Amino acid sequence: MCYWNGRVIKGPHGISYEGAEPKPIRVSYGITYDELVDKIYGITGLEKEQFKVKIICRYPACREYISVPIENDESIDIMFDVARQPGTHCMELYIEKEPAHNDNQANTTELIHDDNQERVLTPIQVNDNQGTEKGATQESKVDNFLDPGPIDTSVLMLQNQHRSEAIWAGEDPGVLKCRQRLGTMMKEWQLDKRICRFVIQSGFYGIYKIGFIQLDWPLITALVERWRQETHTFHFPVGESTITLQDVAVLLGLPIEGQALTGRTDLQWADLCEELLGLRPDQSVLHGSTLKLSWLRTHFLQPPIDADDVILVRYARGYILALIGSVLFTDKSGADVQLMFLPMLRNIADVPQFSWGSAALAHLYRELCKACKKGANEIAGPLVLIQLWAWERLSIGRPERLSSRVQTLDLPDSEDIAGTAPLAEDAEVDEEELPKYPLGCRWRAPIIRRDNPLRALIFYRDQLDQQTDDQMIWQPYTPDLLALLPDICLRDQHVWRTIAPLICFDVIEWHRPDRVLRQFGLHQEIPMECDTEAKLHAIDKRGRHHYEWPVYHRQYIQLWEARKDTVATGEPGGHPMHYQDPYMKWYRRITRRMITPLTQSAHMHFQPSSGTAHLLVQSLTTIHNKCTTTLGASQSETAMQALTDIQNTCIQVLQIFGETRHLEAKPSPSVATSSTSLAQSLGESHKELASPQATPAAAVKLTSTRSRGRGKSGRRGSTPSQTIGSCLSPHVATAQPTAQPHIDNMDSQALFLSNVEATPSTDSVLLLESEEGFSEETEKESNHGTRPKRKKPKHI
Repeated sequence: MCYWNGRVIKGPHGISYEGAEPKPIRVSYGITYDELVDKIYGITGLEKEQFKVKIICRYPACREYISVPIENDESIDIMFDVARQPGTHCMELYIEKEPAHNDNQANTTELIHDDNQERVLTPIQVNDNQGTEKGATQESKVDNFLDPGPIDTSVLMLQNQHRSEAIWAGEDPGVLKCRQRLGTMMKEWQLDKRICRFVIQSGFYGIYKIGFIQLDWPLITALVERWRQETHTFHFPVGESTITLQDVAVLLGLPIEGQALTGRTDLQWADLCEELLGLRPDQSVLHGSTLKLSWLRTHFLQPPIDADDVILVRYARGYILALIGSVLFTDKSGADVQLMFLPMLRNIADVPQFSWGSAALAHLYRELCKACKKGANEIAGPLVLIQLWAWERLSIGRPERLSSRVQTLDLPDSEDIAGTAPLAEDAEVDEEELPKYPLGCRWRAPIIRRDNPLRALIFYRDQLDQQTDDQMIWQPYTPDLLALLPDICLRDQHVWRTIAPLICFDVIEWHRPDRVLRQFGLHQEIPMECDTEAKLHAIDKRGRHHYEWPVYHRQYIQLWEARKDTVATGEPGGHPMHYQDPYMKWYRRITRRMITPLTQSAHMHFQPSSGTAHLLVQSLTTIHNKCTTTLGASQSETAMQALTDIQNTCIQVLQIFGETRHLEAKPSPSVATSSTSLAQSLGESHKELASPQATPAAAVKLTSTRSRGRGKSGRRGSTPSQTIGSCLSPHVATAQPTAQPHIDNMDSQALFLSNVEATPSTDSVLLLESEEGFSEETEKESNHGTRPKRKKPKHI
């Protein structure tokens, strides 16, 4: 019997209680103290975070009641020993509550400044005890100091549901599973030369020629982590970017103009298959409106030798339907195709009259919006479009094409394919002239990944966090490239920038090119308020198979039909956009600036450095701006000189990093001149480190702030920050970069390089051993300028 919400009194038989009726609970003999406490929290409704509970057991002894505090498992055993005595039917527990405060901790606030000097107060737990016990939040302090954004939540209102929120909180969901089965189709299904002409007539020949391209799951995952449902754009450090109708037309060669892809989804699907395919599938392969792709491969692999055009058209429909289910409109199963697309294939000549490009993009937008939420672990849709888009527009993650070699079919991570089937010989298609290929076909060549050969997600995240203007290609489709493309890729340019809903039966997603005008060579202004109508995500085919989607979505279909009247416009603009441009100032306030947590644990091959770089630049910028504000109000010459010196130091370090763009005012010539003295002093510090007396006393791991990765050989891309790190710390030695560090002032750069002694190692990350870990042989090789043998470090 439990008592609470009353008061304890002293009675003739010891303590007593008055105020409320007791609450009975049943417990077993094997219950532990923690389990008992959980039960009491449950019946009382108290919150663990707000209150602690104190439990007192009362049992009779010599006509009086004795109270026993219940504090651990041992006192639980004592309580049950009494309960086992004859005549004892129940025990009484008195529950007292007290606030769950901790006297050793106090809540304070930390003042943080952003780029525009807006103040943000972030609560931080300060522990007065020694060290940072119990996860004491040293890591959380660092992450709270570096606010990843958004500062202004008026745009990204769903941040608390986003994948990046879980990553920042240390709940990394890992790499998304990319659903695709095109490799299996290309292996087993050779396109017969007799039906190739019908595939060309339908407009799907470009999809066929692109064929299977191995997906980079970590790269796609890194892009999903920057996709925002609120804007239908990727939020990169350099601005918003997205996959537009232009990308669909140029990369895949799909028609944009045309009727919206919609219709009824409650047809007699078995009858329709019999009518248009000539065969009736049984219930084992037909479930509702979904048909197994394996059934199509089995029955439409090779047309009969004596097949007429009627039979060949049926085989062409089967092949096109398989392309639709394997490339453009894949689902999570990866093994089915939706028969709702089959009525559009009734007349092969009429297939291009539908807007397949806008429907595919709508399906991709919907899958991206689903995958960017917390808890998502897979993604489907036309993922090859994401892959091709990323390779064309981003230098991060782009492999090198080896066009001189013959392509072999790479295998996806989830498919087990033993071999490949040869594609049909184009020259044998009835001696007809074949159309040109869409731009995406050029990635059918074998590729090699040098910067990130193991395709590590942590590498892509870190690189995207540090993305610079030169790593984004806003206009990859140059006039020379466009001149080589077929007409189907270019004929719909007048609607590439339309602001309109994209339609694919039950799926409605908004196309917002007005947020990415730089992709069309126009200047990007602060965009108007954007509403992608997230409520539409709750509408799908489940339980709505009887809906007439053209009627249900009539208003959106009308907007699509008026697409020519809603084309986004703007003034011609150059690239890159200035850091202090009004759009960039606005964008940095509303966006999520970082994905990788500053407390990201080390990887065996790569240590993320974006957080360190952001923290350093942000801190120096904040110090500089505070000095500027204080100098305007200070009257003391000594104080003004001290602040000026601090300000100049910030400018000098930012110059070495090439990050003076963060400052609203350009550094004065005097500051640029004084930066030479800093560079010279940095070089002298490095020379001191090169002496035997400067051997480090403990193992140190140094990471770069702008590393570009390395391959298996470990010989790629040291960075400026390694040189800076070696100079700023008197106890750390590091490798010199293979490339020159960027310094705004050329004279300062020359002096900096002349005063910094080069060392032979070119590793991106150098692990140093303790003093006793260096052998005489290693030291001798270092003094003679040869590359020392790498030894396994004693500590990491």
